[in-house]
Amino acid sequence: MNEFTVWLQSNWYEMGTLLSEFVFLAAGIWFARKILKTLRASQEQVGALLKLSVSGTIAERQPANAGAERPLAAASPYWLTPSEVLPAPQQETSPSDPSSLTVARHGVVDWLKTPMRTGGVAPWRKAIRWLQSPAGN
Repeated sequence: MNEFTVWLQSNWYEMGTLLSEFVFLAAGIWFARKILKTLRASQEQVGALLKLSVSGTIAERQPANAGAERPLAAASPYWLTPSEVLPAPQQETSPSDPSSLTVARHGVVDWLKTPMRTGGVAPWRKAIRWLQSPAGN
């Protein structure tokens, strides 16, 4: 025991450094776990909103023990499986459909009406003039 005490007294700085590194490691792991839990909760909320928007019904949250029986990939009740996704209604559009032609024409007309450039000086020219001007101005 005497040898350990002598060694500890001569290497106290290294022991303190090692202890502080372990504290920083534990804090980093704790922080990473909190971030991952927050991301998981955010993903579940987005999944619930997506499922609500796709199916149009509110899904009831399942009890926690039901999640242990399912595989890891389907652990969240909000994951959409291929059988749950409702197919989007297909609209039959023909090339002679007046509504699609009207929409396309309005888009082209709006694009042509937009100005190609503003009437002012380009920002890069303003920056060059500012750099070239004397410092007092």
